[in-house]
Amino acid sequence: MLAIMCGPIFAQSKITFEQYRIINTGQSPGYMPIMQYQHPKNWYAEARYNYEDAETFSLYLGRAFTGGTHTLNYSIVPMLGGSMGRWQGISTGLNINVDLNNFFFSSQSQYNIHDQPPGMAITSYMTGANWVYQSLKWLYAGLSLQHTHDRLIGHDVQPGFMVGFTFNRFTIPVYTFEPFSNGRNFIVGVTMEWKNKKKKQPVLVKSEYIDALP
Repeated sequence: MLAIMCGPIFAQSKITFEQYRIINTGQSPGYMPIMQYQHPKNWYAEARYNYEDAETFSLYLGRAFTGGTHTLNYSIVPMLGGSMGRWQGISTGLNINVDLNNFFFSSQSQYNIHDQPPGMAITSYMTGANWVYQSLKWLYAGLSLQHTHDRLIGHDVQPGFMVGFTFNRFTIPVYTFEPFSNGRNFIVGVTMEWKNKKKKQPVLVKSEYIDALP
């Protein structure tokens, strides 16, 4: 215990930038940038553009709850935010990441109350999930699922596949949804991650403090 108290303690902040290009059959490609920031004390912020809808900016704030062992690790981030632009509303969100050895699960869900069509409060729900296995240090692949539910439109479920390539701090994920139908679409992304470690002063135990007195 004394060794832990006297050892260096590291606090770490993390910034992640994601850029996705959405390619739908018969439609012009769209871009979807996402910026995430996690404070050393696990406070979390996420900014998005073109995510809920085209020409829409969203900002979410929350806190990450992390833990695990040497084989199992998890991160749960509840969020609250809002959107402005073509799509306007407020949302609650939940990001979940779990990894067990070479298996990974991630999901992003949100519940929305938005003003679309104008003058009418509509509730909707959307979630995306990935089940992934990393076969090599630089390669992973798995299954993906997108599910949306709108009070006016109803349910829309899109199953698909994904493959990703990792090089140091860069990751290139490629998704395809409904690959065997005429409505297939693709998403190609680039993810960059920066981690900043700040070394804190070691905690001084009482005995060392007394010995240091003149």
